[in-house]
Amino acid sequence: MVTCLVLEDDKRSRTWIAEILRKEFDTLHIAEAETLGQAARIFPELQPRILLLDINLPDGNSFELLEKWYRNRKRDFEVIFITAHAGYALEAFRYSALDFLLKPIAPGDLVSAMTKVLDNLKQQSYYLKLETFFHNYALDRKNHADQKIVLKNTEQIHVVKTGDLLYARADNNYTRFILCDEKQLIASQPVKSFELKLNPLGFMRVHQSYLVNLAYLTAYRKKQDCLVLCGSVEIPVSQSRKSQVMAYFNTL
Repeated sequence: MVTCLVLEDDKRSRTWIAEILRKEFDTLHIAEAETLGQAARIFPELQPRILLLDINLPDGNSFELLEKWYRNRKRDFEVIFITAHAGYALEAFRYSALDFLLKPIAPGDLVSAMTKVLDNLKQQSYYLKLETFFHNYALDRKNHADQKIVLKNTEQIHVVKTGDLLYARADNNYTRFILCDEKQLIASQPVKSFELKLNPLGFMRVHQSYLVNLAYLTAYRKKQDCLVLCGSVEIPVSQSRKSQVMAYFNTL
């Protein structure tokens, strides 16, 4: 269940919002508060992932409480602001609100805003899993350097230490391996088949055509969208795999 706190001083509006959310989203656990003081008491134990905040309340402005929560948060949360005053929109977005709902709220707008928030949380969960995975195998990367892999072609069978492989490049239905000493070996298998073998050993597919050894990664050039290996070898990063690469950098 995803915890959600609805802070709204008008009981009728608060009940209406909570009822719609419970009806449309069975994964939500809804808690309600009508004042900043009540919300402040609920928040530490609940640790909600989603906040729906009315801005002007009888005992103050929710921005002040939000900043305190943000500074002392135990985990990240998403915010949707609710207000009758359009002038608050700019300040709300400075707090990175996923959406801004102006009263009177249309049911469709409320559902749409919550759907976006839940999708964003799922994405965060996915990236967290990626970061955990990268962290775990990064710890063992040195142990993988001595493992060996067999590279076959029609003329010869090569046995190579994975730590000696710099990167692999797709070459039609073959794979061309570039070693650290600049030697090149061709294997009679597509790069996808080596991705499954080498991913657990500290390699990453960063492009449809490239599989790189992360042990030799030295930089990422944002403008060119490319990785740099050994200080000078540039490898392109595709848009579809960019988020995976960024998640890896977050583990370093």
